[in-house]
Amino acid sequence: MAFFRNVFLLLVLVNAAFLGYDHYKGGDIALTLVDQAKQLDVPTVQHHLQTAWTNIKATTPEKIANQVNVAFDQLKDFNSPSDFVDYLRARASGAISGNAGAIVMEGNVFVLNQGNFDKVIDGSRPALVEFYAPWCGHCKKLAPIYEELGDAFANAQDQVVIAKVDADEHRDLGGRFGVQGFPTLKWFPKGVTSSEGVEDYRGGRDLDSLSKFIQEKTAIRPRIKSTKSDVVVLTSKNFDTVVKDPKQNVLVEFYAPWCGHCKNLAPIYEKVATAFANEPNCKVAKIDADSERDIGSQYDVSGFPTIKFFPAGDEKEAVLYEGPRSESGFIEFLNQKCGTRRVVGGGLDTLAGRIAQLDKLAIEFISTTDKAKRDEIKAAAEAIAKELGTRNAKFYAVFMKKILEHGDAYVKSETARVARIVKSNTVALNKVDDFTIRHNILGAFDKKAKPVKDEL
Repeated sequence: MAFFRNVFLLLVLVNAAFLGYDHYKGGDIALTLVDQAKQLDVPTVQHHLQTAWTNIKATTPEKIANQVNVAFDQLKDFNSPSDFVDYLRARASGAISGNAGAIVMEGNVFVLNQGNFDKVIDGSRPALVEFYAPWCGHCKKLAPIYEELGDAFANAQDQVVIAKVDADEHRDLGGRFGVQGFPTLKWFPKGVTSSEGVEDYRGGRDLDSLSKFIQEKTAIRPRIKSTKSDVVVLTSKNFDTVVKDPKQNVLVEFYAPWCGHCKNLAPIYEKVATAFANEPNCKVAKIDADSERDIGSQYDVSGFPTIKFFPAGDEKEAVLYEGPRSESGFIEFLNQKCGTRRVVGGGLDTLAGRIAQLDKLAIEFISTTDKAKRDEIKAAAEAIAKELGTRNAKFYAVFMKKILEHGDAYVKSETARVARIVKSNTVALNKVDDFTIRHNILGAFDKKAKPVKDEL
């Protein structure tokens, strides 16, 4: 007991010293605290005690570590005792931790705190409120979707509120509405300002589910920006036409709209489709196999999502995709199956467009200074390009002609020019592919270059 008594006395002395220093410097922290204490009543004290007990029970090592990190970040800004006293004055007056009551927006989402919560959630209009924590992984995943939700109802902010509150910082608010995990989404019907009448949102955490929920509650139509999709949408009417085309390699996702795993896969699948959008013989497609059940049954779909690859050729034997459901996993798989050279993000790798037998001629061409020999190599390159009949093959002979006209310095100057175009973000994606291939082929005009392997 003596130990705790000594600690208590030390804390009293430290607080007295700070309050004395503040008074000496002309501050009024003590008076502010007294005024706040006068405003307390029994229900308020009981509420604060209950919230404190709830927070204690919910304390985890992760939360403690987070609070310690926040404290250390704040200490970095304190260069003198005056800085610390200024901080305490701000806390006491409500200027910190959002107690000032100002209406704060992030995009079209209201940012709530202890000071402005009751001003925004005043019962005049319904509201959806997300109680989140900055360290929460699920909250971070929801953040961009919730931002889009705010945008979807931005035109109706006078009729419905889309809001969020950091319930890890503002724990009184979390305790007030029974928040026990993150993220927690709660619906406040019009006229409701207390915990009574508040509804827990238990639907999907995707934009479609959230916007439909609000629309059903308010009859307000969301304005969701349409986004271009490179995923081919299949139905019973076009499935055979697309999938059974002997010239096409097709990756098909059999999904269900209500499937959580399908929803999580959707943005990844979109990126994969975009990466292969410029590949003429490799398509990324999907079909709602919950609606088109006959097709799902035909291809032994027993769960969602099921992903199958249909290779080009007359024999369309479906191959079950069992690799990682990541952008890199899908891209690696399709590169192997389609003979492509795509990379994560949609670009081409450094060997895309190069041809083994023409690489050998390019290296031989740049390695000799004999004009007659170079003319002979150029003629051979033109013959191979004519035989192959591809645009990429023709680049080799074109570059040889340019080098003969402008000298070997052409390789360096043209490589630099093409590289600037690729990095400029000023040309269409199909043109970026074209210039990337030119850049790659110019790389073969180097004495130290090595030809690509024949399999690609």
